[in-house]
Amino acid sequence: RTGGNYGCSTTAWSTICTWTVGSGLITVYGSTGADGCYTSLTNAGGVFAAINITAQTGNNIAINICGSSTAETGTNSLNAGTWATLTIYPSSTGLTISGSVAGPLINLNSADNVTIDGSINQTGTKDLIISNTNTAGAVMQFINDATSNSIRNCVITGVTTSAVSGLIVFSTGQTIGNNNNVIQNCDIRDGVTTPVNAIYSSGSSVAINNSNNSITNCNIFNYFSSSLASNGILIASNSSAWNITGNKFYQTANRTSTAGVTSHAINIITASGGGYTVNNNIIGFASNASTGTTTYDGAFANLYRAIELTVGTSPVSNVQGNTISGISFSTTSGSAVAPGIFSGISVLAGSVNIGTTAANIIGAATGNGAISITSTTSLGYIAGIYVTSNLSVSIQNNIVGSISTAGAVTIGYTFYGINTAGTGSFTISSNIIGNTTTANSIAIGTSGTTTTGVCTFNGINNAASGIISITNNTVQNCSSFGT
Repeated sequence: RTGGNYGCSTTAWSTICTWTVGSGLITVYGSTGADGCYTSLTNAGGVFAAINITAQTGNNIAINICGSSTAETGTNSLNAGTWATLTIYPSSTGLTISGSVAGPLINLNSADNVTIDGSINQTGTKDLIISNTNTAGAVMQFINDATSNSIRNCVITGVTTSAVSGLIVFSTGQTIGNNNNVIQNCDIRDGVTTPVNAIYSSGSSVAINNSNNSITNCNIFNYFSSSLASNGILIASNSSAWNITGNKFYQTANRTSTAGVTSHAINIITASGGGYTVNNNIIGFASNASTGTTTYDGAFANLYRAIELTVGTSPVSNVQGNTISGISFSTTSGSAVAPGIFSGISVLAGSVNIGTTAANIIGAATGNGAISITSTTSLGYIAGIYVTSNLSVSIQNNIVGSISTAGAVTIGYTFYGINTAGTGSFTISSNIIGNTTTANSIAIGTSGTTTTGVCTFNGINNAASGIISITNNTVQNCSSFGT
């Protein structure tokens, strides 16, 4: 694995590869006993197998991707070591690490302080592609207390069809969970087909949960199943205190269901875990430039929630500064039970601040039809923000506007700008439902048509029984065209 047969030099930190790009050369420098040249990361005789032989105590290890490796088998995980740093990065543009693996392609098994930086020589924009082409496999997995790792500037593609997996998986832990990991400035997307989930977390227990992980400034797109519930990020259980900030969630093609499915951009289901930060994400459109429209259709009882949280008591979670817009959604459902057929922000349990420091925008602050909802069955429930909780929740400064419905004249809808329920205490203040200058900012029923279906508009509705404060809100230029 070492020497001139591969035409590589490992005599300097900035490892120089002279092997033909595309041949799959990978060089290692800074290790104990594993320096040299390899043809794979994960295969027998590959980089991970060599590094795993010794503890690598105190080493600063560089793994330089000089050529594409397209036959990775995922045979060897990167296991626990006591290196100071371990960094994987490409030395030239257009390189790929890929394989067809019925499991994780890259498995960080108790490994800490690993950085995979997809920019060229760790400088510039995202470049390295990491791909698993197997429908039964993840691209990356954190397992058995993998902590303080960073994946940045990578293009991560895959096609997993499992509802309990994702392209990136945070799996079970041993004693502390898989914590303090960062996914930053990556494209996380489809391969030949779309994955069910882009990112998935399911920890071991309430005590051994996956906590303080960050997903920031990523493009997360083209996650969809026509027959299963799909999610951009699904934090399914035993997790807490994630930071989900600055990401863009969208679909570049129309998504047509073949069964009644629920689609989420962000779905957090950890009633025992709190302290989440869901800030400054953009959900909708058809590109990372916020152009075009994310479209869901199909003649089935589909449901949509952009952001949904079922979270714990303490610490309080925050949902701030998110934009949900550029969405066209069609369904046959007439579900009248909250959160209904469409909900921008939905909280099903927990203590949450929504918009208290930065306004969430559901639809748009101006204009018409930034979100369009169509059903073939009457009385479907639609909410900009829906919260049911037995704890304290603050809903402030948010904007719900530029939302319209469509469909036959016999179809009516029930709309809520903000709707609260439960036994908790709610502060609802300084929100804008509609718009102060745009006519029909929220239009329920069809403008210019006498909709015979019953359309009901509610600006702010409270059904909660705790201490309630509703002050300084604006409801304006909202129309209900039905009977």
